[in-house]
Amino acid sequence: MQRESEGNGDKELKPLSRREFMRRMSQATASAGLATAGLAGIGVLTLHQKAEAAELVADRVGKLERMKLGTRMGAMEVSRVLISTDWNRDLYAPALALGANFVHKAGYWKSMPAEFQGLPRDSYYTDLTVDSTPNNPDNEDQAYQQVVTALDRTGLKYFDIFRAHFGWHSVDAFKNQTGTYKAFQRLKREGKVKYFGVSQHSHPENYPAYPEIIQAEIDSGIIDSMQVWMSATTTPDVIEVFAKAHKAGIGMTAMKTVAHGLGKVRGDADIRQQMGAPDMPGRACVRYSLSATSPISGKGPIFHCCVLSLFNLENFEENVGAATVKTAAMDGFIHNV
Repeated sequence: MQRESEGNGDKELKPLSRREFMRRMSQATASAGLATAGLAGIGVLTLHQKAEAAELVADRVGKLERMKLGTRMGAMEVSRVLISTDWNRDLYAPALALGANFVHKAGYWKSMPAEFQGLPRDSYYTDLTVDSTPNNPDNEDQAYQQVVTALDRTGLKYFDIFRAHFGWHSVDAFKNQTGTYKAFQRLKREGKVKYFGVSQHSHPENYPAYPEIIQAEIDSGIIDSMQVWMSATTTPDVIEVFAKAHKAGIGMTAMKTVAHGLGKVRGDADIRQQMGAPDMPGRACVRYSLSATSPISGKGPIFHCCVLSLFNLENFEENVGAATVKTAAMDGFIHNV
């Protein structure tokens, strides 16, 4: 017996035999979706079988598009869907096969995953979410130590983006709580991070002046990368300030696009049809965010990439497939990248 990989719990599973694996692969090749062939149980595959399954996913879905991540981070081009450390770890290989080249929250890795061992460090990008921001005042030493510890634990030489987690609760907090940014400046001088970003959350009870906070971050000139809540439920005034951030050259990443938008998209056949995914609400959610345009200028897309929570090959194929040329063509979706 073998234990499921990290992220799948402690359940003991029997390894899939070569004969059974080939049978399921044959079914997957002939079927409309990988999960219908039983490959959602990928956690029981050998490393070689996982590589073969990843190739099958890549062949079916096609390569991920890439976009330049704003203008403040040089020529950094990232896949439109990011790998996240809270994914089922067995989805890393399919994502890399599709061309994913950015890891969100890499600072939470307990060690360097096998899939990344041997990859040139400059072949992929990373960020880490630094958890000191909500403190009052935010703690410079706490932020510094989190980054240094994460580098030691993972073996990474540096993180591309130091991302202030949760963001600030008000415009005054952003302007006055400077510990997190001081930690970034110190780490950048030491070559441990490159760019400063924020993961700006927007719970109404904690962030009552959300568009104003985003505008203050834009006006400050210190934010290179911004990760924000963007879904089918996001209001036009908030989308417009996101468009202003994009225009200012900030690299824009959408988050919560499925988590917050799925209910509305499931109940709105028009959105699903417009997104070329009448029977795939997750795919429609992703396309909705990635194709969003300014409510005023009509120009876009606003977002360069998005981060998703993925747990199995079924929602991987549905959601990651939203951002590939091949599936767009198959779905008849006209995108504006």
